[in-house]
Amino acid sequence: MWVEFQAKMRPFRVFSTADVAKQFPSMNPMNLVRWQKKGYILKLRNQWYAFNDAESSENSEWLAANLIYAPSYISLHTALSWYNLIPEMIATTTSVTTRKTNKFSTPMGDFDYHRIKPELFGFGYVFEDMDASGKEKGRQIMVASPQKAILDFFYINSFYDSVSDMKDLRLNETELARTINKDFYHYLDRYKSKSLERRIRLMIKTYGI
Repeated sequence: MWVEFQAKMRPFRVFSTADVAKQFPSMNPMNLVRWQKKGYILKLRNQWYAFNDAESSENSEWLAANLIYAPSYISLHTALSWYNLIPEMIATTTSVTTRKTNKFSTPMGDFDYHRIKPELFGFGYVFEDMDASGKEKGRQIMVASPQKAILDFFYINSFYDSVSDMKDLRLNETELARTINKDFYHYLDRYKSKSLERRIRLMIKTYGI
């Protein structure tokens, strides 16, 4: 049973009990408990699981972040680091969601979620292939565009309100200059936030964009 299960479910990378029920409608759910105890699979949250080698698969933790607390997409520090806008490597996977702010510690890592209003959620993200090399097609991850990641960051982190605060971020000026474009200002208008606009003006002034 395990061999058949592995063959059918591995392309999912991260899967729910509902996914399993669709593929194996007559399977005893206790199999998941037994396989978890044997270390074959990892329990992430509630009804969500991953294979025990999922953390070694490229971006599997980002897929898990999308799925275990949906709707959500990768943004904030994680996206800024991925786009080389900040120098730090981020251990915790950060996302935004329309649900309440929350965090989870799982065998695949820590996941932080920050709430934004529903009207700020439905734009500015892209779908990235799980395997960046292009060798394996299949599931995709929702990730903020660089423009949306910056705006989400300053919208949520309202305490960045001085030149020294901006300098402490050590933003990559070259990447930042590429990011501040027509799409950026179009997204900014949709936030309808004067305080966010002030922080963005301060950021632009600080980095000479």
